[in-house]
Amino acid sequence: MTYDLSTSISDGYEGIGPVLSRILHGVTPILAGHFIRQQGQTQGISIVDMLNAGIRFIDFRIMYSQAPGHKLGHKDWYCLHGCQTVHRAAEYLRPVRAWLDGHPKEVVVFWASRHGDYGATGTDQYPDTEPAQRQAFFQEVQAVFGGLLFDSSKGRLNETSLSELWRRNERLVWYAADFVESTNSSFRALDARSKIDLPTGGGWKTTALRLLSNGSAELHAARSQDRFLLMSMAQHVEIWYIEKAAEITFLPNMFGSQERLARRCAALFEIPNMTSWCPPALMDLSLLSNYYNQRVLEAAFRQGASDSSVDFPHAIYIDAIDHGGLIRTGTAKINPSLQAAVSHAGKHEQQQHESDGYAYAPTLVAANVRRLCRRVASPQAVCARLQAAVEAVRAEHPVRLWEDAEHGRHIDWPPMPPSSGWTQQQQLAGAGDEAKNLVGLVVV
Repeated sequence: MTYDLSTSISDGYEGIGPVLSRILHGVTPILAGHFIRQQGQTQGISIVDMLNAGIRFIDFRIMYSQAPGHKLGHKDWYCLHGCQTVHRAAEYLRPVRAWLDGHPKEVVVFWASRHGDYGATGTDQYPDTEPAQRQAFFQEVQAVFGGLLFDSSKGRLNETSLSELWRRNERLVWYAADFVESTNSSFRALDARSKIDLPTGGGWKTTALRLLSNGSAELHAARSQDRFLLMSMAQHVEIWYIEKAAEITFLPNMFGSQERLARRCAALFEIPNMTSWCPPALMDLSLLSNYYNQRVLEAAFRQGASDSSVDFPHAIYIDAIDHGGLIRTGTAKINPSLQAAVSHAGKHEQQQHESDGYAYAPTLVAANVRRLCRRVASPQAVCARLQAAVEAVRAEHPVRLWEDAEHGRHIDWPPMPPSSGWTQQQQLAGAGDEAKNLVGLVVV
């Protein structure tokens, strides 16, 4: 829910180390809140817009806090990512219920935690809270979704077909961290600690491609154990990055100190020839990560066409989702907070690639269609028609690569594993305009 963050730093926020704490202690709460908000925003469109864009997995982070701007008084559950949301957490669920009512064949999965940790329980998961307070929130969840929540007393999720979920109208799956105390072991929730597998692999490393290359076997293993295979392709943020961004934002610029700080920050990313740019906001970093994520996703999809061992997990969580099921790979942030919008002005923001995006959701839909057509005795004409339809959508937003070393974008770095076939795709893409559209990859 980071598209709707307030400037109030949330209770239980883990992103403040000692260096950042000292820096923020010296500025007003308003300035500190604006800074933490821009270091927490990873999404720019609403939860309903995400659903309309094809997103079916929601990473729902919550914490028990006073209302934004209040130090005393009644506490309630708010979403958080550094700062807490403007509205109560339950208020983001009601539009989802309305959307599900209007889309009777859709299934949505939520994972509720404080900081993306499915293993922590009790007050390690939700500090300074009581079980009764945590259970009160899940009672709100039940009040919103009612019978739409999957009921595990009727059978395991891995044994329940999609058609059965439709028949029972149980189309909201709720994975809960701190399952026992937060839900009172409810049949209407699933234990994230024992049910979620979470490999990570986003950004300019190619770790995700190695994971996806064995994706079919990983899916089979997870399914047989009634586990949910969730992969993060969101950019992991080290505390040093937030500290460097804070130093650049708040420390006085004396004798070129800002430029020196930016160079030190840039060097830590270890991206060739990115020597003086420190991404000023988390979404800037998310866009940089997505620029490289698109290569991995496309390579895995294309490799999977001839190698059925390559496949995608049950879900991926990823930053900077855009309308149409895209992930933003360009340079312009999506609906940024005012502070983030004005904090980064550079010539690359004015370039033609500012709103570029890759067909993320259409690619995963295309992979699902391909998997089903391999397994189910569907008429070839039906499969061909479906595959042509999703390929037409994918072709509208192919991989787009360009050289902007100053801001960390490269065409041919890092090298992709030979098994991905990516080198051949690049050669085709560079062979001329007539070849570019054949492979769904554009080099500009």
